[in-house]
Amino acid sequence: MRLYLKKKSSHQIEFGIIYGGIALLMLGAGRLLPILSFAPDCVFKGLTGLPCPACGSTRSVVHIAHGDILSALAMNPLTTLCLMAAIAFFIYSLMSAAFDLPRINFLLADKEKNVMRAGVVMILLGQWAYLIIRF
Repeated sequence: MRLYLKKKSSHQIEFGIIYGGIALLMLGAGRLLPILSFAPDCVFKGLTGLPCPACGSTRSVVHIAHGDILSALAMNPLTTLCLMAAIAFFIYSLMSAAFDLPRINFLLADKEKNVMRAGVVMILLGQWAYLIIRF
């Protein structure tokens, strides 16, 4: 893996601001709206009796929005960590765009890309195993 600094080009999309903005909207909705009262039940769990890999995500967002990080982690650790990472990336992207700072970029070799893909699959399977054991 090669890390390097690169100036943002004028046509480059700021994904950190987009994803972080979506995360902040989710937190705002979780704080201000009664989401849990109109969220549908999990169809996958209804059909199989097992929680899906995303079960507990809505409750996790509501817990984060109310400042209860430990309960959010207990509900769905992956959603909680991804949401917090999106907010951190939002702040980083906003600061980088506001002050015209170079962005940290990385370049992966093909073998490293495959390792990253396998790692993501393992994390998702671990998340699902946690939810199956917990619920």
